[in-house]
Amino acid sequence: MSSPPNKSIEIIEDSMNIFFEESSDEEIVYSNHTYKRLDSVTENKDIKEIPVRLSQRHSLWAHLPWNAGIALSDYFDSGAVDFKNKNVLELGAGAGLPSFIAALNGAKKVLLTDYPDKDLIDNMLYNIENAVPNSISENRILGKPHLWGKEPEKLFEYLENPTTEKFDIIILSDLIFNHATQDKMLLTCANCLSDDGIIFVTFSHHRPNRMAKDLYFFELASQEPFNFTSEKFNERKMHAMFEDDLGPEEVRATVHFYLLKRKQN
Repeated sequence: MSSPPNKSIEIIEDSMNIFFEESSDEEIVYSNHTYKRLDSVTENKDIKEIPVRLSQRHSLWAHLPWNAGIALSDYFDSGAVDFKNKNVLELGAGAGLPSFIAALNGAKKVLLTDYPDKDLIDNMLYNIENAVPNSISENRILGKPHLWGKEPEKLFEYLENPTTEKFDIIILSDLIFNHATQDKMLLTCANCLSDDGIIFVTFSHHRPNRMAKDLYFFELASQEPFNFTSEKFNERKMHAMFEDDLGPEEVRATVHFYLLKRKQN
């Protein structure tokens, strides 16, 4: 397995505590974001908006409606992806917007996961209960904590046939800038994806000077033990999420869309 760009080494403990800040004990203040569905939707078109709750400030960045999640949700809601009878897994789900769109478009089971932080998981469960009607979410949308790379096989417990099924679609929305955990993320994906499944990866280069480290994710994904192919299939210009960050605004405002699939023997 080759080294990351610039031969830099990022080390992370199993607990991930040296990478993620600890959540504050202060009382959490929430804000709300309303996602407006496309006018052209054909599935559950009576549901025109999806309200999600965000913690106003969170050390794991769950307080933001990320461009990559909004752009991917629009893509899913355009009818470009067949979700019928598919099992869907989202890693680092945060508010879970792409997962809700997958459910509205016919997914059989949708599992939202995020870092095992009480505030994160509590808010994720709140959104599952409130973002879409019970007729959509009941027995179909679940939320669970998951530490990337740790016992991914336990995620199968929430499928209808845990011994025979895996996930047909995995969602990675603005996660690959977590450079130190790219291998852990891919380990979960490699264990959880069905043989003919698809991984949707969307992201922006929030720090253009670290673009090479962002893109190293796809080189890493192609190597053992992951063995994925990758293909860029779209990009979309939005607004830069962090106005004060360094680097060209156009670069920081662009959302990139990639597909990962298992290599065929």
